[in-house]
Amino acid sequence: MSQSIEVIVCDGILCADFNEGRLIIDTGSPVSLGPDITVKILGNAVQLVSSFGSYTWASIQQALAFEAVGLIGVDAFSDSTLGFDVGNRTLAKIDAEITGKSVAFIMGSPVIECQVGEEKLRCLLDTGAGLSYLRDAQVALSGQSLGKRKDFHPMLGQFDVETVTCSVMVEQQLITEVFGIAIESLLPLMESAQIDGILGTSFFEKGVIEIDFLNEVVGATFD
Repeated sequence: MSQSIEVIVCDGILCADFNEGRLIIDTGSPVSLGPDITVKILGNAVQLVSSFGSYTWASIQQALAFEAVGLIGVDAFSDSTLGFDVGNRTLAKIDAEITGKSVAFIMGSPVIECQVGEEKLRCLLDTGAGLSYLRDAQVALSGQSLGKRKDFHPMLGQFDVETVTCSVMVEQQLITEVFGIAIESLLPLMESAQIDGILGTSFFEKGVIEIDFLNEVVGATFD
């Protein structure tokens, strides 16, 4: 019997409720952040830390539109294989090998290759992002403009961002995703990670995403 927990989407961000309170499940964060506590998740015990580089849990907590006591990063899953079935509110540990594609992860965070228009992109899978992002505005020309909306980033605060809806080809499957066009202050973060895009929780809601963190393999199936 595989272990599973119930997950919920709060303000576009993946979360789960534990005895300690509500925790963000953030595949885009290399480390787990929060007060000095150890949390058990899917058979793994993870120690939360107060900061990672210039990210502090205090500043993230302040920027959130909902209450959360901490954030679970990919360090909690480094030797695990997980199935994200966000549409059915389930995150499960998988004991079998998964079918998918191997693309080098970034500091433990999963990466998937996809295509938008004619462009092949390397995208970070980030359940801590309420909105997906494209680094290059030119790529978005194949999509349809949706106008501006508000978003926030723990290091950049709140900002307005231009959004577009684009068709995305992932492992021979076609889906539609809403992207923000990366604002100037977000570009250096994406460039240093050498990624072309970020696929946020809305991407996870469209199907089942399986991630083998140890062998750096991602598989995706869409309804």
